[in-house]
Amino acid sequence: MKKLNFKYLILSVLSIVVMYATARAQETFKINAPASKLLVSGTSSIHDWEMKASGFSCEASIQMDENSVASITAVNFSCPVEGIKSDNKIMDGKTHKALNSVKYPEIKFQFAKGNTVNVSGQKSNLKGDLIIAGQKKEVDMIFSIVGENQNEITVKGEVPLKMSDFGIEPPTAMMGTLKTGDEVLIKYELTLQKTKNKLIN
Repeated sequence: MKKLNFKYLILSVLSIVVMYATARAQETFKINAPASKLLVSGTSSIHDWEMKASGFSCEASIQMDENSVASITAVNFSCPVEGIKSDNKIMDGKTHKALNSVKYPEIKFQFAKGNTVNVSGQKSNLKGDLIIAGQKKEVDMIFSIVGENQNEITVKGEVPLKMSDFGIEPPTAMMGTLKTGDEVLIKYELTLQKTKNKLIN
């Protein structure tokens, strides 16, 4: 029986560990704005409404397993309040005022480092802090991955909210005859691309 070469065994184990770590490397991904979209919709006493967001940013720290997402360890998202617009300037002004855009110019979502979401199946839940009009609330961000490879990931989901949960009074117009509903729905489809830059804390 041949003697086991201890040095060879150690080198083999190290090689396997390095290969596994490379296959499941943690990468930083940043928003591809032209390929991404975010919509806010709701109801009113007269008709349903929808607003489109622009100027938003997102960075995520993601652990990859070859061409698939294995887990997410950090997410920083922000959207300028005045980047949320419709085709009605009066409604835009009322919305920005209700969200107090002067004092709180950004809406933010943060999933801090130290937490991990393992991604598996059709849908995953990323629980984090949503900050609107200076009010912070923990929300469930249910999402699905609709496209992925080593360099680009596309996630899609919906988040139902109540304005009153953030201390926001639903906007009114037309001398109070038009009243928006308390519930809103945020729909998003975000495409993230791998970057060499480290995730902003």
